Amino acid sequence: MLLDIVTLVSFVLIGVIVFVLAFWLFGKRRRLRSSGEDLLEATAEPSAFTRAMASAVPLLPRELEGIRDDLKHAGYYRPAALAEYLATRNSLIALTLIAAGALAVLADPKSTLPQMFALAGAVTAIVCHMLPRLILNRQAKSRLSRIEQGLPDALDVTSMCLSGGLPLRTALERCASEIRLSRPEIAVEFEIIRRHAEANSMAMALRSFAQRIETPDVKAFASLVIQTERMGVHVGRAIADFAESIRRTHQQRAEERAARAGVLLIFPIIFCLAPPIWILLAGPPILQIRTFFTEENQPGGLLDVNIDELPFENPR
Repeated sequence: MLLDIVTLVSFVLIGVIVFVLAFWLFGKRRRLRSSGEDLLEATAEPSAFTRAMASAVPLLPRELEGIRDDLKHAGYYRPAALAEYLATRNSLIALTLIAAGALAVLADPKSTLPQMFALAGAVTAIVCHMLPRLILNRQAKSRLSRIEQGLPDALDVTSMCLSGGLPLRTALERCASEIRLSRPEIAVEFEIIRRHAEANSMAMALRSFAQRIETPDVKAFASLVIQTERMGVHVGRAIADFAESIRRTHQQRAEERAARAGVLLIFPIIFCLAPPIWILLAGPPILQIRTFFTEENQPGGLLDVNIDELPFENPR
């Protein structure tokens, strides 16, 4: 009976994990192959069923804002992204609870199966609630990291275009087309900047870019371009110098992490390598001392307190 319950719970958990991973991989594959047009052109509103499922589980305003930020950082710019995410997660929770309730009702009421099914359903529902958020947060951090790593290369291409006489808006468009395969996230962001600049101004587009990404390098890049255009300095040279400064900053961060890793390795050495060394060094003497006390405490031994005459004393 216990084996059947464990098998059922394992099947449900594996099914949920496979579904979430398939959804994540499909979305990632679509973003990598996309040129940004689907993210920029999609304006469809969520359906009534999606909105109903999204509001099925109430959320705190802080948690809702955190999910919205993670979706934005992960590259989900569609207006219905938040509703679709919440609807998918709530649907998983609802299906899990319905399945667990149905199994609990169909089980023998005289046994402990209903309680076990209810407990398994509750645990699986909690997993369904936490796992999508963890995956989304991981996607957001990974995308921000890829943007930070690829920003110097994109700025080099942009600087070359500016040095060739192209304006900044056209240079961003050309750079997006050149790095679409190697840096698809930056290509999408540069395309968004170009379209925002056509609708409003380059300063507003760069400020929006800094608000979307929220990393120090991107904020510094936006401020640099805005101040450079305001003062009339050549933008291409400033961007090239800024790209080189970003590379130096990344190198310094890598050296800092390497130095920190040396300090962190002390704890595995102390807790993993030191005990076997102490066992090898102190083990044999301790065993010899134990053997000595065990043998000499026996009758006739050196440590036997009941001996009337010591063996080395001469009789009178």
